[in-house]
Amino acid sequence: MLRISSRLALLALFLWTACAGPLSPYRADPLAGKPLPAPEEPLPDDPWVHTGVLDNGLRYLIRVNDEPRQRAELRLVIDAGSVLEDDDQQGLAHLAEHMAFNGTVHFAHQELVDYLESIGMRFGPDLNAYTGFDETVYILKVPTDSAGMVEQGFQILADWAHGVSFEGTEIEKERGVVIEEWRLGRGAEARMRDRQFPILFQDSRYALRLPIGKKAVLESFPHDALRRFYRDWYRPDLMSVIAVGQFDPAWIEGLIRQHFEHLSAPEQPRERTLFPVPGHSEPLVALASDPEATGSRVAVIYKQPLREVGTHGAYRQGLVEGLYNAMLNERLSELTRRPEAPFLYGFSGQGRFVRTSEVYLLTAGVPDNGIYRGLEALMTEAQRVARHGFTATELERAKRDLLRGLETAFQERDKTDSNRYTSEYVRHFLTGEPIPGIAYEYALVQRYLPGIALGEVDRLARDWITGSSRVIMVNIPEKQGVAMPVEGDLLAILEATDTLALEPYVDAVPDAPLVEVVPPPAPIVHRQTIKELDVVTWTLANGVRVILKPTDFKNDEVLFTAFSDGGTSLANDASYLPAMTAAAVVREGGVGAFSQVQLQKRLAGQIVAVSPYISELQEGLSGQASPRDLETLLQLIHLYFTAPRKDPEAFQAYRQRLRGFLENSSASPEAAFRDTVSVTMAQYHHRRRPWSLALLDELDLDASLAFYRDRFADAGDFTFIFVGNFDLATIQPLVQSYLGGLPATGRDEAWRDVGVRPPGGLIRKTVRKGLEPKSVTQIVYTGDHSWSRQASYEMGAMAQVLRLKLREVLREDLSGTYGVSVRPALSRYPLERARFSIRFGSDPKRAAELAAVVFQQIDSLTAFGTTDKFLTKVRETQRRERETSLRENSYWLNLLESYARHGEDLRAIRDYEARVEGLSLAAIQAAAKRYLTSEAYVHVTLMPAE
Repeated sequence: MLRISSRLALLALFLWTACAGPLSPYRADPLAGKPLPAPEEPLPDDPWVHTGVLDNGLRYLIRVNDEPRQRAELRLVIDAGSVLEDDDQQGLAHLAEHMAFNGTVHFAHQELVDYLESIGMRFGPDLNAYTGFDETVYILKVPTDSAGMVEQGFQILADWAHGVSFEGTEIEKERGVVIEEWRLGRGAEARMRDRQFPILFQDSRYALRLPIGKKAVLESFPHDALRRFYRDWYRPDLMSVIAVGQFDPAWIEGLIRQHFEHLSAPEQPRERTLFPVPGHSEPLVALASDPEATGSRVAVIYKQPLREVGTHGAYRQGLVEGLYNAMLNERLSELTRRPEAPFLYGFSGQGRFVRTSEVYLLTAGVPDNGIYRGLEALMTEAQRVARHGFTATELERAKRDLLRGLETAFQERDKTDSNRYTSEYVRHFLTGEPIPGIAYEYALVQRYLPGIALGEVDRLARDWITGSSRVIMVNIPEKQGVAMPVEGDLLAILEATDTLALEPYVDAVPDAPLVEVVPPPAPIVHRQTIKELDVVTWTLANGVRVILKPTDFKNDEVLFTAFSDGGTSLANDASYLPAMTAAAVVREGGVGAFSQVQLQKRLAGQIVAVSPYISELQEGLSGQASPRDLETLLQLIHLYFTAPRKDPEAFQAYRQRLRGFLENSSASPEAAFRDTVSVTMAQYHHRRRPWSLALLDELDLDASLAFYRDRFADAGDFTFIFVGNFDLATIQPLVQSYLGGLPATGRDEAWRDVGVRPPGGLIRKTVRKGLEPKSVTQIVYTGDHSWSRQASYEMGAMAQVLRLKLREVLREDLSGTYGVSVRPALSRYPLERARFSIRFGSDPKRAAELAAVVFQQIDSLTAFGTTDKFLTKVRETQRRERETSLRENSYWLNLLESYARHGEDLRAIRDYEARVEGLSLAAIQAAAKRYLTSEAYVHVTLMPAE
């Protein structure tokens, strides 16, 4: 079901869908000619979803869907998670999930991953799993252009369901991997969570069963404790199989029956208990501080009982609640754009807390010592709604936005990604979330919205903000000068806001046109059609170049980008900070006659966004729009060139927000590590200084605006690229007016080399910071290397091979890390250079050992190359990724931009398939020798403080 109200993931508390399928976008209204159903009447199931239950209790959901083409998204859902663990199993629900990838009845260790990677599926995006408090979900994507691959996919699901081997040696290896995952998650947030969850989940089992578990249990559990969890909870009556994709549904149902019908439940199954989160009459306060905390925040959490979600009345109530949160969040956002704002960000949301409880949440991030003021501001705005309500104009805008979101989903129902459906169907199985389909939802919302009155939305502020089952959570840095708030004072603020004298909110709604005078159309002086790519290019009289690719990949999407050479490189060092923040300052200030707040109100009900940027070598804009909002998109582009708005108050608020975020940013060990790598790689260049409070003194509104206006003063050297569902005849007059009417001075300019260079030779550094026993290692190779499209491709392919090999050795064989990052980059500007980065986390005691293994693997790759096994994996992955990417607007936008930036013939985009077919073992080895044999590398290791 399209989720209108906010859904709150537990770990984010504090701290679509649609009916797709081969349908016409003008399908008849499913409620046409029918009376509106009674509130208590259940919502129907989407007729495009085929559901069933096997005799053993296993449920299945099947849906035919065409995007992405030739793919099927498969899920195995287990209605069991960490909350069901026995005391000696804490963390083993998660470890059982890991073991499903380490040997099953039909796949020995690594064979499952090897097989899937050999057919082009990636470990992570296409093959994955997760464990929560109440569920375990296995994720698998397979090609459907081969019956054998689909059949093998269901064999894999079946093996996960009842055929995991749990071989002793593999358990011991995976024990280490999960401990490394536990280690990766440790830090200030985890330590504060450990202190607060027992209060937040008072008298509930959820306080004691975090999915990651306890390190002591992970280090010592007997193997049978793990096998016992699998025997107890992996059973058909707690399972669902979900399949969405381009296939024959009858065939898929047959495969489900073939692989799962014979499963039998235990003769005496353990009860699948649901664990409540009890309410409480007295407020609870959970205070936590930590020396490595990077900010302060406060939240008020109101626990709520679980409600019925499957009826028409519940659906309508969800709309009311979605409107409430949308309007209140708009007010909270508006506050952050005022000088001396009481918080850095504020948020109101309601949704499912855990399986057995809902929650309403008000939370804010605040500057140091700003907890009281931030809490008071949150509660004041909620009380303002309770007493005076929202305005009619606020409600009208919120309704327009909500309806437009549903309309977009409806328009995209035959272009919706299968992954969105599987997520919805997982929730349907686990929590009973309705799946009526977007056609029904869209029809329902069109009937419900007009009847939703201000009074019933306003009432939520009184219904949700009560004195019972209330928890205040506070997190602050532990440092000199920051005082821990007093529990009594926090509670007093809640009481005091009940009696504050409050003025009604005044909704300043602008009603002026975005562009007062539409520029006359400029002629197109040159046209080109590239039939091979379905691309046309226009050059306007002012010099603007426009590249257009109409597509049918999405029904309601047009993406664009624009760029020109120059960027911050053309600013001198003394004015670098104002230049670097110039685009952000303009985004905060708005355009034309509209402040940023007014602009968002003016754009209500439209799907459109434009954002300017200024990078080191270029300036430009990017954004997107619905086809029906194309003129608004072009108007905004025109305004960001011609009418950036000076707003001293917005600038002051922006500066204050930056200060609040920077006050404690360096407290994190990871931040210190990142900063060390950054300044080392740039040899402490002035333009690579890490953000700090001292840099705020260099911000300057007038200097930023002057630099921005200079960078966008001449549109004659800009290239614009549009990709999406537009008609050339429709977009042409808009382009001619709004882009053809941009200023052009004819100046000849290019970016400037500012002299940032990596260090030469071998550099090793150790950063000692942090309380946890965790380490991070990063190795960065650099060197002068000629750029070419082929060289960049071969470097990337080599990196894929090394990434696969390091995962196998460091994670699977040595159990030394949870994951390894390998990032290649071959740049052409300002100099032709290569950068190749390898990064992993580990136990500090093993950091040197694992780094030595990385170098051994590099030496092996350069000296002996790789094998056909890895070549096949890389080529198939690239081929399969290209197969689906070619039907994505964003992929084409990035491709066209890359080739245009480099001045290449756009037809060369078609050469990629030949590169993949021509990739060889020799080319991979040659790339390793070229980029990884230099002695010029930086090796930085983060270790705990001594």
